[in-house]
Amino acid sequence: MGRISKSQTWEEVSTMRVRSLWVTVLALFTLVGFASAGTITPALYADTAPNVYGSPLWGPWWTAAKADAAAGTFVNMRSGAHPGTNYYEPKEMIVYSTGDLGKRLHWIYWVPGKTIAQLQSCNFQVNWMVDWEGVDYVYDWEANDLVKAVLVGGIPTNGWIQPGSWIEYDKDGDNNPDGVIGTFGFAWWAYDDLAAPLSTDGNPYNEVNQADVDALAALVLRYQTHAIGYIRWKCEGDSDWNYKILQLNVVPEPGTMLLWLSGFAAPAMVLLRRRK
Repeated sequence: MGRISKSQTWEEVSTMRVRSLWVTVLALFTLVGFASAGTITPALYADTAPNVYGSPLWGPWWTAAKADAAAGTFVNMRSGAHPGTNYYEPKEMIVYSTGDLGKRLHWIYWVPGKTIAQLQSCNFQVNWMVDWEGVDYVYDWEANDLVKAVLVGGIPTNGWIQPGSWIEYDKDGDNNPDGVIGTFGFAWWAYDDLAAPLSTDGNPYNEVNQADVDALAALVLRYQTHAIGYIRWKCEGDSDWNYKILQLNVVPEPGTMLLWLSGFAAPAMVLLRRRK
């Protein structure tokens, strides 16, 4: 503050002290805020999950997913046909209104050491993108429909949204949250008229059977190759968005898989012949 001159009034001195204190507090706040901006270290996982909209199996799946994601032991696609990989079968992302209600692809994010308020201040957002016949699509949350993805550098610029169902999670049971966890997902919806027998009452969803599911799975296998989950954040002091990306791929058709395998088999045969 410097020395106080005799000509200064007590009001002036008090004002100077308040200003000095405010500058100090502001500087400390800025330093803390800047430090926290560089410490967001999210993890991103994926799995095929029971249908969140009605399946009684969703609750147990989500309870286990939260615990394992926070512990760092989550295995990608562990509930599917190809655990430990980034591959999914078409039926692992198809839901319907009958029977077991089907499955959805879900991405799970875990951000240790943060609160929801801190992530909100860093503009934390999620997104997913799927392709169909060579075109990438995202979800327009205002139109409630799929729209063509607007890509810059291979990353969509539309379809982003701040999570609404994330929670502050206590992973060790000490009643103190250890971070923020949440999930977002996607599925195709099977309806009656994808295969015979067709709808008998005008409701396209209440008579979905295995033939309808199989027909949609065949279309997914034919027209889709991937589904990609994204999270991004941009804190104060960040010059650009930070991204975490996890791509999942449809298991290729049997014919494609044979061609893929034959590509490895031919060099192997040559190698064997050379060794002989």
